[in-house]
Amino acid sequence: MNYYEFFPNRDELLEEIELLKAEGYYESDFHVLAIEEADPDEMQWIKYTDINFHPYFSQGEGLKSIFSANEPAKNFMQRIELSDATSVEYLERVQDGEFFLYYTDEDKYAREKDAGRTPDAGAESP
Repeated sequence: MNYYEFFPNRDELLEEIELLKAEGYYESDFHVLAIEEADPDEMQWIKYTDINFHPYFSQGEGLKSIFSANEPAKNFMQRIELSDATSVEYLERVQDGEFFLYYTDEDKYAREKDAGRTPDAGAESP
C-alpha cells in the first residue's frame, strides 16, 4: 500500500519519520520531496540519512535538475502514478514550502516475511 502526507516544516516531518521507524520502516523506505531552493541549513540533515530526497526545481532550473544526483520531484510524481492534476497540485504545495513524505509498506513486509514474521504481528511464525 502507498502512503503519503504533507508536513509544514522539517521538524514535523522528522517526528513522523521517527514514529514510522519505530514501526519497522527503514529510512531507505522513505521519499521526501522538498523545494531545492530551501534554506541550505534546513536541508543538510538529508545528507546524513538513507532517506531518498527528490528536489523540486522551478521551471527555470531545468538545467540544474540534469546535474542533480537525486531524481527530481516532478519525475518522481510521474513514477508513482499520480494523475496529472494531482501531481500539479502536490508540486505546487512543495513549491510553497511544504514537505511531501511518500512510502510504501512493500519493503517492510518483505523484510518481515524474510525474517519469518507475519506483517504487523511482530511475532515469529511457528
